[in-house]
Amino acid sequence: MNIGIDARLLSTKFRGTHRYLSNLIEYFPKFDKYNKYFIFQYEDQPRDNNFYNYITIRNSRLPRQIYEHYWLNFVLPGLISKNRIDIFFTPYIFVPFKTGKWKNVIVIHDALTKVCKEYYTFHYRKYLDILIPPSIKRSDAIATISNSAMQDIIKYYHVSPKKIQYMYHWTDEKYRPISVSDSDKKRLLKKYNIPSNFVFFVSVLEERKNIWAILKVSDILSSKGLDIKFVLVGWKGFGFDKIATEIEKRSSRIIHLNTVEENDLAELYNLADIFFFPTYYEGFGLPLLEAMKCGIPVVTSNNSSIPEVVGDAGFMGDADDFEYFADCIKRLYEDKELYSKMKNKSIEQANKFTPDNHMKKLVEIFNNLSK
Repeated sequence: MNIGIDARLLSTKFRGTHRYLSNLIEYFPKFDKYNKYFIFQYEDQPRDNNFYNYITIRNSRLPRQIYEHYWLNFVLPGLISKNRIDIFFTPYIFVPFKTGKWKNVIVIHDALTKVCKEYYTFHYRKYLDILIPPSIKRSDAIATISNSAMQDIIKYYHVSPKKIQYMYHWTDEKYRPISVSDSDKKRLLKKYNIPSNFVFFVSVLEERKNIWAILKVSDILSSKGLDIKFVLVGWKGFGFDKIATEIEKRSSRIIHLNTVEENDLAELYNLADIFFFPTYYEGFGLPLLEAMKCGIPVVTSNNSSIPEVVGDAGFMGDADDFEYFADCIKRLYEDKELYSKMKNKSIEQANKFTPDNHMKKLVEIFNNLSK
């Protein structure tokens, strides 16, 4: 079969969907020796894997969001037909309105705008309410990334359980315990102007991620006389303007980096003392897994998919229980034995998430559609 992959999201950084797509592209060659793969991607993205056939998406002067809908619905169907694509696979829900001989497999990572309406504008919610149901209807199979996300999708989008499967994320092998040399440590600390000891957060800085909890926990620790720094890496998302001034007020102990180089991220995880992720909802929570894979103790919330990912390998509490989070961070800094125990448990839990299960299930979905 010829399988086409919608890889437009490779042009984004530090979003879970981008890292998910990158992992898939890396591992398809190892798990599928029979099907032929085509990648639809923007012209500025690398084409260094000979396993794939690359189909270029030219950049446009139109705003990206407008052009992407135009490309999806008016350009892509012709490319699918021209290249005799049997299955169109997208990690981001949307498929062309036009139907053809090909079949569609989509990934729905979560039901965020249904479960967490308050963190999205009315217009954005309506935009997805209009576009997602038709894509679900035109899909032949749906994949998602946790049992929690699957149950939400079934509930809110009325998807038949027979049409959807969950398969857990895994991390790139670069996320692992690394002995960062003194020279590299010095270089990275200087490059990003960060302290040698810090609590880490990686994700989009938006209301759903509960950045306010990080600020409040920092205040609590400071009131106890603990000088603990927080480093936040991520783009400014929905609601960031509400906390921007508050972050600036705490600039002596909270450092915000819009982005870091992809090659530096694994080392920064390894330099961090603790990973703090007080989110309100996650379809999976890939940064948690990346952190645990690097051997960092995690402090996080106990909602949505997070218990599936963290197991008993981290401290989990109510997303608004700032005192609990502060106490956990304080204990980890003060109790070396506890810290070592949680570090080992993080690695042990993270190692349960491998590409085997996910990739085999996904390839099996493709193959079953050919029968």
